[in-house]
Amino acid sequence: MIAFRYLMLVVFVFWGSISTAEDKIKPDCSSYLSPKLAKNVSFCVQRSRPDLPSNKEPVVYFMHGLGGNETLWVKGGYSDQLKDLVSNDPTFPQVTFISFETEMDSFFSDYQGKTESSKSYETWFIEEFIPTMEKKLSICSERNCRGIAGVSMGGFGALKTAIKYPSYFLFAAANSPALPPFSIHEKDELWRDYFKETKIGIALGMTLLRDVRKIFSSEELYQLNDPISLVKQFEGTNPFPSLYFDVGTEDNFGFQRGYQIFKDTLDSYHLAYEAFLEEGGDHFIYHHRNRFLLEFIRDQIY
Repeated sequence: MIAFRYLMLVVFVFWGSISTAEDKIKPDCSSYLSPKLAKNVSFCVQRSRPDLPSNKEPVVYFMHGLGGNETLWVKGGYSDQLKDLVSNDPTFPQVTFISFETEMDSFFSDYQGKTESSKSYETWFIEEFIPTMEKKLSICSERNCRGIAGVSMGGFGALKTAIKYPSYFLFAAANSPALPPFSIHEKDELWRDYFKETKIGIALGMTLLRDVRKIFSSEELYQLNDPISLVKQFEGTNPFPSLYFDVGTEDNFGFQRGYQIFKDTLDSYHLAYEAFLEEGGDHFIYHHRNRFLLEFIRDQIY
């Protein structure tokens, strides 16, 4: 039953993620044995300008969505859009994009707040994965040339990670970020009413909610990871990162509600950002909004 439940989630979330990209445009993919996670971690690297030598060029780390992995960079059309943008703009800056796997519902966070476990995905990313990539590749190792991006669950991860670690990231960009309109620990009755109004419905929505509650096992832990709450708590000595995020008005998970609250919160603190609400768009707007995400990244690097 557990396997079937997860299969339902994966099929629903990524039914629209099939790619027609040719092998020749795929990023270079590899893996390494992670001491912290005690497993092989797969990652893919794509440079915007492979014709030019790399010399500490800017880097963007890309976070996958629910049920995805490092291949979502290609399956979600980001690789194709990058190739198209570069082919139409000979001045497109040098950037290294790195997509990587975690697990289907990691939320790019430390499971139950534990920083020393095989599910400590936030601590692993900051303390191990980034330094490992910097050693393997000739990429930027400073805030002013390092960014983060993601889609859906990865959009949540990108936004919250950039806000939590402003000394690491100059910007964050997210397509259809998973932004709940209220705490995951609110009463089930409130959540059932919420999911009743979404395309995924009550059964699938509550199943997903229970899994997310296992990751953020207390209200305090959730507040330390929720992008909306993190804006309110922000006290970084570094400037607030530049942000881009978008969502559709008919998002399958109802994330347009969290989008508006996140946007209003940023406004209340007089923080700059770029955002877009697509009328009639569903959760899969990233198949065409990915281009706007990449253009935002381009503009941050120019």
